[in-house]
Amino acid sequence: MAAIAAQLAQTKAALRSILSGYAQIYFGNRLTSALLFLAATFVVPRHGFSGLLALLLTNLWALILGRPRKHIQEGYYAFNGLLVGLALGLFFRFSPAFGLVLILASLLTVLVAAGLRNLSERYLGLPVLSTAFVIVTWVALLATRRFSGVEYTVDTVLVAGLGAGWLPDWFELYLRSLGAAFFQLSVVSGMLVMLGLLIFSRWALLLSIIGFASGWAVYLVLGGVASDLSSEYIGFNFILTAIAMGGIYLVLHPASMALAAVAAALAALLSAAGLSMLKPFGLPVLAMPFIVALQLFLFTMLIRPKMGRLRMVTGTPDSPERNLSRATYMARRYPDPLMPVFYLPVMGRWLVSQGPDGDTTHQGLWSHAWDFEVADDQGERCQGAGEKVTDYFAWAKPVMAPAEGRVLRVVQHLADNPVGEVDILHNWGNLVILWHGSDVYSALCHLAQHSVTVTEGETVSKGQILGKVGNSGRSPVPHLHMQVQASAETGAPTRPAEFLHYRGFGSKNQLGSYVTHGSPAQGDYVEQMDVDETVRAAVTLAPGLSWRWQVEQNGRVREEHWQSTIDPLGERLLEDENGEARLRFFADDHYTTLLDYQGSKTRLMALLYLGMPRLPYLKDRDLDWDDQPSPEVFLTAPGRLLHELVLPFFELNRLTTHSLLQPGRSSSSLRLVTRLHLEGAPSASHRLPDRIEIEFEPGSGPVELLAFRGQTQILKARVLT
Repeated sequence: MAAIAAQLAQTKAALRSILSGYAQIYFGNRLTSALLFLAATFVVPRHGFSGLLALLLTNLWALILGRPRKHIQEGYYAFNGLLVGLALGLFFRFSPAFGLVLILASLLTVLVAAGLRNLSERYLGLPVLSTAFVIVTWVALLATRRFSGVEYTVDTVLVAGLGAGWLPDWFELYLRSLGAAFFQLSVVSGMLVMLGLLIFSRWALLLSIIGFASGWAVYLVLGGVASDLSSEYIGFNFILTAIAMGGIYLVLHPASMALAAVAAALAALLSAAGLSMLKPFGLPVLAMPFIVALQLFLFTMLIRPKMGRLRMVTGTPDSPERNLSRATYMARRYPDPLMPVFYLPVMGRWLVSQGPDGDTTHQGLWSHAWDFEVADDQGERCQGAGEKVTDYFAWAKPVMAPAEGRVLRVVQHLADNPVGEVDILHNWGNLVILWHGSDVYSALCHLAQHSVTVTEGETVSKGQILGKVGNSGRSPVPHLHMQVQASAETGAPTRPAEFLHYRGFGSKNQLGSYVTHGSPAQGDYVEQMDVDETVRAAVTLAPGLSWRWQVEQNGRVREEHWQSTIDPLGERLLEDENGEARLRFFADDHYTTLLDYQGSKTRLMALLYLGMPRLPYLKDRDLDWDDQPSPEVFLTAPGRLLHELVLPFFELNRLTTHSLLQPGRSSSSLRLVTRLHLEGAPSASHRLPDRIEIEFEPGSGPVELLAFRGQTQILKARVLT
């Protein structure tokens, strides 16, 4: 049985790698879309067979040459091989000589694709796309001119095609351009591709129309011949460029849609240039305009100093809808990837006496900074009249490194000011400037004379003592000034930054709330979060742990089996044994947070995602926190479709959670209580619980999950031992 199961798994992986090759032509990953794309290539059967044969040969060569199985299974080699086979099948008649060319071209495809991917990952960070296909096809076409055994031809049936004359000219040309990505110019092929795109992504289909319209319009306005779009196989370049720019590599947004139209127009210009350049050599343009246009735009995006409205997709690109959803909720829940983040540089509870855009000195080029002081329960910052620096509660308190870094500058010879006086010749006073990599530096200023404990050139770790709070420089009373800047110069202009994992208070005596990341404002009280190792041991979902759940719901009992794993890229995953649910999560020294959920809304793991969007390792049991995970998987099909269509412009449905960690039933267990609220059209949502309670045991993770609607328990699940 084990051998049969292993064989079935291998067969399934092989089939998936084949279908992935078809799906990736239009950046997809849907099985149904892949089958429709495959069918589109077989409108002319022998042509489709040529593509499929080359795909299989390419995967075989990749296996023989020991290429990573992940790259093979995701279809990277398959889709390049498929395109080579489809192109050569269009240009040559079948014969034994052609079969030999196909075998060698498939081998060359693997060699070129492997080399390009390695170079790109090491030096450029740009997608390789179908560059290998273009290079190998050109090589094969040039080489075969010296071989009389290979007969050159182009199937005119593909140009005349099926469906000519019964559709509007523009729509017929659009359909032919869709099919041209598979070297199929029939309307039937185009319709199959359009249906596959619709299933994969509604926004990808809309972007394809935007790209085609833009490229076609530019081509015609400049005096080009409309028939070039089909007969010269260039129309698909406009479509692919727009889809890639509009929502695959850039996050879907009105600005990305406008840029998609511009990029498609550029692809039209590059297509005309390619035709003029390559026609004398008898070579087709293929996907060259799409590749050049996209990579030029993406490289420009990569080297921007600021992100702006055009955000690049992080991680593995998915459909435009999926990329947008992930970016929307990641941006709301976590720091901007370009935002420098730090930990508080002080211990205990401190008052932010001046924050960013403060009312005294934190203005203009120096607006992004914080001043920290200590206040007692009555809000007083000193004892008595505060005539001496030693009267101030902040005086001589330790200052810690807010992150790992290298000490670039130390000043500690300046005398501390008497209370009420300032040294305007040395505004920043005694200080330590740390370099944290790239163009991120932090400066901790107004330190006490001769209190610095580190030296220039030394590498410090997060939390390491740097010195003590003083009253040097432009400082009338003892306090710590911290700012983040883009250079190592003393007094350099500041840049925005945020602090991680702290307790925030509106006033000294409030209980406060846990803050994952943020920039405290003037008048806020902050305190570094204390980590409870017992909580961490209970909620980190350690790799290798597994759970066998018994779920009682609606009078029925079922079982679910989960496994915590780490994928080859280092991502933490919680997976359902039957493949119906998958949850990506992250755990560090301060919290466990669930990133996104994929699967059925009826699975127990969906409720875990709702009930535990994030869980800090808090010692305090009186702290609460809020979160806003994605509601999309829990919407009805029509509700989700509408939500996805309007999300680039506004958010139709918003899910908010409010969580509190409490003692559990036993002395060692913990109980997480999360209340949920969904804003939006009630008819668009699957009926969600409004409260979820999860019990955790150290070393075991979640052991019980209860869901309530009002006062009624609607689900009970517990782990079977």
